[in-house]
Amino acid sequence: MSPDPRNSSQAITTISVRIKTGEGASGGVDHYRVAVYLGITGREYFLGRSDINDFQVGSDDIYVLGDGANVMHPDENDPRKPQRHFGDLRHEPVYLRFRASDETPEDLWHLAAAEVTVTGADGSTVSYSADIGADGIWLGSQAGQLVHLSLGHMETASSSKSRASDRALKTAITPVAWR
Repeated sequence: MSPDPRNSSQAITTISVRIKTGEGASGGVDHYRVAVYLGITGREYFLGRSDINDFQVGSDDIYVLGDGANVMHPDENDPRKPQRHFGDLRHEPVYLRFRASDETPEDLWHLAAAEVTVTGADGSTVSYSADIGADGIWLGSQAGQLVHLSLGHMETASSSKSRASDRALKTAITPVAWR
């Protein structure tokens, strides 16, 4: 078993968030009027992209914070400013928060799935996911605005390299007829 990267002071370089919106008839929202935030490492980050219509019915989009950012306001939503570390993941909850607009406070958003991957400077990763079941969860002012994410897979850079070299060795010594 590899060591827990959350025990290190490794600098976080990138946080990627994959969000799937449900297929329900009113599951999507007007992205100009709502906001979705990721809470992680003791702060919140705004999830919104200018190149897509965020959180629409059936959408499956990735939001990148930090290195390679694709979100609006990348400098204000950067885990490197101030620098966040893997150790910060141990002390704070990880969650998504939905905020409807003042004009349409009754808006609901159907979250089908959420996955977060935190990557460190050495390539170590820690992932989180929303445990919301096959039917997803509705978020809004009348349904609750927050969903916590659970710890998933952890991988140190050295364990990832070890597995890759093990696969290469296995491939090299496996007879062609067995491949």
